[in-house]
Amino acid sequence: MSAPPPTLRAPARTRTRARVAGRATRSRLVRAALELFTEQGFRGTTTPELARRAGVAEATIYRHFSGKEALLNAACLEALAWGLSLVSAGDSEHRLDAEVALGLIGREIVAAAERDPALVRMLLRPPEESLHEESTRQAGRDFRLGLQQIMAAGKQRGRIRPGSAELWAAVWLALTGFVAERIAAKEWGVDHPNVELALESAWQAVAYRIPETPLEVVT
Repeated sequence: MSAPPPTLRAPARTRTRARVAGRATRSRLVRAALELFTEQGFRGTTTPELARRAGVAEATIYRHFSGKEALLNAACLEALAWGLSLVSAGDSEHRLDAEVALGLIGREIVAAAERDPALVRMLLRPPEESLHEESTRQAGRDFRLGLQQIMAAGKQRGRIRPGSAELWAAVWLALTGFVAERIAAKEWGVDHPNVELALESAWQAVAYRIPETPLEVVT
């Protein structure tokens, strides 16, 4: 009895090209999701619009993602991974100085708001949080925890005011996010005088202040 014919496989080079092309298509879809979900909202965006923005057929979406919700989570994860890399770099390079670390992170967010507003908006104001998968929720917790650790370390060194590190991280991020949104909306440029003023205000909101000694009145 003759052996069955061997299974034909595409050459390794062809398979490699296919994988590279697949990754490129997936990246275009995630990019389209970042832009459209932050421009017009998750519910206001259709899969045909996503496909057109990515330059693919609508059916291609479902070869990479189970649906629009999965694409939302992929876009959120990309933004959160970027945000976490900023926090990690700021913490590791300037571990001894919370002001320098937060200044670095804040200025990176501001610069990115002009260069890539969709990425920054997805990081700071992710849409439809009720649809986020556990991996996305965990990435969000990791990002916030990274900021909280900078605050906690700053408190130990007398650089951050007493109180909840979670609270001060949220306060600082809200003020920094206000600046980023003005820039993303093209209301301010990165050189607008309010940018430095607002970033300084974000630091002052969390910075330790030496209690003032009341003046003794001599009678």
